[in-house]
Amino acid sequence: MESFGTRLRRYRSEQQCSLSDLSARTHYSAGHLSKVENGLRTPTRELAASCDAALGARGGLLAALGAGRPGDAARGAAGAAGSAPAAAAPDDTVLPAPPATLTDGAAASVIAALTTVLDGLRATAQSAGPGAVLESAAAQVRALRGMAAHARAPEAGHLLSLAGRYAEFIAWMCQEADDERSALGWARTTASLARHVGSPDIEANAVLRRSLLALYCDDGAATVDLASAAAGFPASPATRVRALLRLAQGHALSGDDLRCRRALDDAYSLLSSPAFSDPAAGPVTAASHGSSPGPVTSPVRDGAALGTAYAAGRGSGHYGTRHVADPAAMARGWCLQVLGHHDEALGLLGAEARRIPAHAHRARARFEVRVALAALGAGDVERACATLREVLTVAPGLDSATLRTDLRGCVRALSRHRRHPAVAELLPVVTRHASRRTSA
Repeated sequence: MESFGTRLRRYRSEQQCSLSDLSARTHYSAGHLSKVENGLRTPTRELAASCDAALGARGGLLAALGAGRPGDAARGAAGAAGSAPAAAAPDDTVLPAPPATLTDGAAASVIAALTTVLDGLRATAQSAGPGAVLESAAAQVRALRGMAAHARAPEAGHLLSLAGRYAEFIAWMCQEADDERSALGWARTTASLARHVGSPDIEANAVLRRSLLALYCDDGAATVDLASAAAGFPASPATRVRALLRLAQGHALSGDDLRCRRALDDAYSLLSSPAFSDPAAGPVTAASHGSSPGPVTSPVRDGAALGTAYAAGRGSGHYGTRHVADPAAMARGWCLQVLGHHDEALGLLGAEARRIPAHAHRARARFEVRVALAALGAGDVERACATLREVLTVAPGLDSATLRTDLRGCVRALSRHRRHPAVAELLPVVTRHASRRTSA
């Protein structure tokens, strides 16, 4: 009887699929897959289902897995005959893993339904930790890939594009779960899917996800390199603006005030271009955002319109923040704070943070903590402490690694004001939250 590993290798050869390609499709390492093929590792049902869907095996690999485990069938028969008590069969609750199939012409309705699911997962992640959404999101990626294997062009491409959006969201949640390795892996998966469907927009956002990882590792040079690479893709205007804003943040992190301002200028120029203008209101012009030697404090004319245009995405509303009214202003405030222009940063960050909806706990907490950092830099200790108290009411439930990183910055800044009564009371609490992971 053909073993699972032999059948896997045969299906892979028939599909002219390398181990690296199969690894990208299934999220198992090429080394692990090689060991499975050679009988050195026992395949799990999840691996069999993932490989079955990726190779279009239509249940062949799942059948091989079942055939290779006669004991499972024997236990199932014994249970059916009543020879074993229910308590002795914990696997009764394990779901089957049939291949994800799709009827002809149904892709559009399935994509609409699973887009709604993704929106729901994003909304859930605003008030819950990554553990509440990761498993479900990963299951949808496997399902979309499986259905794509049974769909015709162009439906298959649309299904895989949605899988790419899920993968990018998973990469973000892995970063929030403090799992950099998995975040990078899912970013690579996003890029692989993007190349498969020929979407520079998805691929650019995969690179931007990696740039955010670099940003929170305080690696300004890597942030700049990755953001520059993302800006070089022929992507949508919204994605290119996001790349330019990330580029500005990378330069700020590196202490390069001039290049930071230039990147912000480029972002605002693109925001005020026809691609982002409201035809009824006429083109929106941007004031100077950094050409002068000192920091610019005047807001962009009709900045709300620029923020609305950005949020609308103009064809790329799938990525980036959905809860910040003017991400460009928020990014500029972030840069000013990092560069030491705390008063100007506090004005921008405070105004934009107040516009974040109250239900968007993750977004609000992540940006409010930047407000606290700016307030501490500006010497407004009372405001910083009041802001941090609000952040700490939601921090445990969010289980956010990026939030904890910024809270550690607050601990360092608060330590300079230890004798302040409010700081003396709050500092131990912030320190605990800055280092604590949510218990499993």
